[in-house]
Amino acid sequence: MLTPSSGTAPLTAAPYRVHALDATRGFALLIGIVYHGLESLVANKIYGPAQDTQSSLLLEAAYYVFHIFRMQVFFLMAGYFAHLLYHRQGLRGFVANRVQRLGLPLLIFWPLDYVLVAALWVWSIQHSSGLPLRQAFAKLPAVYRLVQGVPLMHLWFLYYLLLFCACVAVVRPAANRWPGALHQARTLADQALASALAHWWGSLALAVLAVPPMLAMTDGLGVDTPESSLWPRWAPFALYFLYFALGWLLHRQAHLLNALRQFRVVNLVSSGLLIGLLFGLKILGHRLDATTASRLPAAINFVYAFASTTTVCAFVGYMLAYFSAPHPVVRYLSDAAYWGYLIHLPIIIFFQLLVAPYGWHWPIKLLLILGPTFIILLLTYHFCVRHTRLGLLLNGRIYAPRGATA
Repeated sequence: MLTPSSGTAPLTAAPYRVHALDATRGFALLIGIVYHGLESLVANKIYGPAQDTQSSLLLEAAYYVFHIFRMQVFFLMAGYFAHLLYHRQGLRGFVANRVQRLGLPLLIFWPLDYVLVAALWVWSIQHSSGLPLRQAFAKLPAVYRLVQGVPLMHLWFLYYLLLFCACVAVVRPAANRWPGALHQARTLADQALASALAHWWGSLALAVLAVPPMLAMTDGLGVDTPESSLWPRWAPFALYFLYFALGWLLHRQAHLLNALRQFRVVNLVSSGLLIGLLFGLKILGHRLDATTASRLPAAINFVYAFASTTTVCAFVGYMLAYFSAPHPVVRYLSDAAYWGYLIHLPIIIFFQLLVAPYGWHWPIKLLLILGPTFIILLLTYHFCVRHTRLGLLLNGRIYAPRGATA
């Protein structure tokens, strides 16, 4: 049984840092797989090849809450490990690693995912309308016909992370030309972050930085999903870069992770209250006249910035408290998460389409969507990735099969 870490020792030891935060990054991706598994069962989410007749307020609430923190956590961890990598391997090593671990997977898996998702979407249209192939293809959204944007789908996160790392590779060496200004900027940033996280209200203070991009969000689900264009949407780009930058700065003072662990309960309570307020505002919007309700999105996005940051800090804090020690199952799932996230979407959609016509209750459908999906992801990871060169590409190492001898 996993138990919280005791004491407040500095987080300078590599095992603590790597085990807890590797798990944090991996679990954020695994939550993303569950998030996409819920989509067909969420009544208000109608964009996609599969829309089920069954829905649930509980699933809608979970869907909304997952979106509040999962990718923010991922980019926070991405920034943390990017700083570690940059200072461990230098600029050339950093660039080579990012090309291998981010660029090549994007080039390899995006065409595969696109073809499979588009094919499933066409199949869904044909099944529901009886149209021939050409007419069914014409019914696809313009972005999936490649006539309006590029359907990055769920792999937009790789594209954005590549852009963030490219910014690092350009800006960080250039900043060395002004060592005095660089030192002053780093000192101010370090002091500001340390000062904020030293207090229980630190996550709320950091949330102020997230307010401007959040006020520019327009999709109505919190953070806009930039899945349809190679040209970055500035609001989600700025927001996720903020979390990436916070992760970068956090690695400069890794002992500050203790504050996230120390204030995890406060952050969880704050998160719960703010998420409750968000739901209250959403409900209120259905009871107001159109003119008054039109003013609510700005208020919702404002509260969302604080709900998101407190939830992120609570999640990371609890991961640090419960997953600091090495655990073989957690390590295995963390390693499998990247592969699983890369390939899960067409598999999820396939099972969503299979169960959609039936009138079964949503728990049965959700089990039939997520159960086979995770079985396929774990089996393919174990037999096709973990002990192969694909594992070297994605995870940086090849695990020897159990029982193998040198």
